[in-house]
Amino acid sequence: MVLGPRPEILALAPVMRELGDLAGVVRVRRTDPAFLGDEGLAGPLAAVGAEAVSRSCRLAAAMDRLDQVFAADRPDVVVVRGATDTALAGALAARSHGVPVVHVEAGLRSRDLGQPEEHNRVLVDRAAEVLCAPTPVTVANLEADGLGDRDIRLTGTTTVESVRHRLMPEAQRRAVVRKWGLEPDGYVLATLDRPENTDDEALFAITNQLSGVAEAGYPVVLAAHPRTRAAAIRAGVLASGMNVRVVNRLWHSEFLALARHCGLLVSDSGAVQEEATVVKRPILVVRRSTERPEVLRDFGRLVGPGDDITAIALDWLADGERRARLAELPSPFGDGRGGERIADAVRQVALAARG
Repeated sequence: MVLGPRPEILALAPVMRELGDLAGVVRVRRTDPAFLGDEGLAGPLAAVGAEAVSRSCRLAAAMDRLDQVFAADRPDVVVVRGATDTALAGALAARSHGVPVVHVEAGLRSRDLGQPEEHNRVLVDRAAEVLCAPTPVTVANLEADGLGDRDIRLTGTTTVESVRHRLMPEAQRRAVVRKWGLEPDGYVLATLDRPENTDDEALFAITNQLSGVAEAGYPVVLAAHPRTRAAAIRAGVLASGMNVRVVNRLWHSEFLALARHCGLLVSDSGAVQEEATVVKRPILVVRRSTERPEVLRDFGRLVGPGDDITAIALDWLADGERRARLAELPSPFGDGRGGERIADAVRQVALAARG
């Protein structure tokens, strides 16, 4: 299991729990090893540093170190998730050793080739022998890309079980909401981490719109990655008097507690888009495009800095019927057995590799 940033750990933790001692972890980048322990998982077999400045150098460094790890202790199968540089490095290094690759969250497509992750998705899918597709839409994407002869499995994602694992009981969730001085259904929870939203002009424009929501009586909590917080300081967001509560990144369980009872989510995160469908909250997706169009069917809407985010948000916040309707809908990303299905696929590939 090749892991990089925290979202990869959260997404693959259910698979690792299903595999138990069969799974070994190689950690890439600066993932806090304690975070594995928080998920009830064993520490990594190896830690692969990739701290070069440029993306191409980081990718090359990660591939080189993974190549050494796989040469020293050849795995039966390598599992990667998503569209990160970590996933691409893991897939290419595995292929260089003839090791089969299982790609979790295969087939996602935004069709926005201006985004590096879109290139990564296509490359990792083509490098993988087994493609674990989350939804029928992603299966169709793989077939349209000429990969219909591969081992494509409709597994769902692991988001449903990951959220269930980390979501507090209702009494504790409501205590978290009270601790923050908020009222259920009466506030906005936001995250903004993508480069397209964290340059000075875009970030100022988006937070200014969110400030208008707060001034209308709906507090806005912006949970910021350190990189986003630094961008907010550069853009003058924190010094501008905007009525947006910018806080440090939250623990996942606390974030989910606030997400479950917010009136509206605003985010550019793919993981948060999926989580919105599990906690049954509407979401404004602050992006030019999304690789998860299933979210837009019922739960979300694409918006950008040029849209009237304030008006749209206030309209959705006032729409209690929308939230009631979403509460009855199943998540399009799975039934809570994605980890089990993916682990079964990994076991089958490993057994075949052993002959």
